Amino acid sequence: MEQFSGHPCLNCRSLEASVRAAEASAAQGISPLLCTSVPSLTPRDAQSTDETTALSDQARMKQALKRAWDEIYEQRFMSAACRRADEFQVSRVLGSGDIGMVALVTCSTPGFPWPAKPYALKVCFNFELDTNQARNAYINEFIELVKLPSHPNIIRFMCEFVDEIHDNIRQLLPQLARERAIKVHQDGTQTNRKTQFFVLEFVERSLSRLLGDSFTPPSIVPDKLVATIMSQVGSGLQHLDRHRLVHRDLKTDNIMVETRVNSSTNEIEVIRCVLIDFGMSCRLNEQRRSTVLVSDTGGVLGPQWGNPQHIAPELHSALESAMGANRRQEVELDYSRQAVFELGVLGFEIVNGCHPVLEYPGSVTSRATRTVQYGDDDIAQISPDRLGSEQASMLRRAVSCDPSRRPSLDELIRCFDRTGELGVENSF
Repeated sequence: MEQFSGHPCLNCRSLEASVRAAEASAAQGISPLLCTSVPSLTPRDAQSTDETTALSDQARMKQALKRAWDEIYEQRFMSAACRRADEFQVSRVLGSGDIGMVALVTCSTPGFPWPAKPYALKVCFNFELDTNQARNAYINEFIELVKLPSHPNIIRFMCEFVDEIHDNIRQLLPQLARERAIKVHQDGTQTNRKTQFFVLEFVERSLSRLLGDSFTPPSIVPDKLVATIMSQVGSGLQHLDRHRLVHRDLKTDNIMVETRVNSSTNEIEVIRCVLIDFGMSCRLNEQRRSTVLVSDTGGVLGPQWGNPQHIAPELHSALESAMGANRRQEVELDYSRQAVFELGVLGFEIVNGCHPVLEYPGSVTSRATRTVQYGDDDIAQISPDRLGSEQASMLRRAVSCDPSRRPSLDELIRCFDRTGELGVENSF
């Protein structure tokens, strides 16, 4: 692994520091997984049950540490060595849109230790740009993930590179993208255009698909499943908040889940939730604020600023008011209560199957003032057979129009997972 130690993969460095701290804790008999003291093994004195527990804890610690070191090596290898699209073997297309395609692939780069492991390869449709322009066009897609320390509820970013569109990729592209991927020169010769590629951890199923396949209306999503999703997605949002990043597009399509079937109850259980797609993410200052530039014609100058249905009302109001002023200006937006609003909206989408405010934000935006205004009566009710009254009340508070009435992100998470037992580390 030392041959990759100089590569600037920031989340690898953070993960390595965490692993070394965990190893130091383990050496002192402290479990980084359970946050409890691990009894020293003294077979002469200890009860057999205590010995079994200690051995089990130590085995989990060793397994977790090995997995973490493997992840460090994996990321460093791919960041340093994976530079060609034709070294990825495509199994199938996972999805395609106007700006890109995602395929299921394996890596055949010489020397890679996991040639059968699946990954998600994103092909960006920015063929007309040179290398630097191509990277800048999709900068939020990868730069924030590279800088962000590793977290079990955030998708793992493996590497990024710019390469030509080889045959193994071009044949799978939508027709228009396939045609644009070839450049025809004046003398009639043809060359492959270049574009940007991202390689990400592969997680099989989206939350949207899970809900659609297993809990179509009027089915009720089990309480524990709701609580696990809220706890783990909330944990991911807390991680983003600690590092002054806001997602701004927390829809069910952008949450991937690992699941299993409980052999005793035959019920589906979520063991891990992962946040993906940071294309609309935004870096914040220490006060959890960000500045956006509005033109004199009322347009937002810069990247798309978020998914309107998942943006808190105070942000809509501040930006809409500035857009209606018909003058060029910088607008400072306060995102300090955005994450809890996003998580609250997600909770409603899981439990009720829809947004808490009908046709938000258009239905509650004043034409005169261009501000978003709604009261408690405009927030959907949650039936008692779908969710307990305390949690339902907390969800309704989380999407309040008045940001001061919303609970903290920690309060909302603890309402669904008081003991913290629904986190990833306790799911395997």
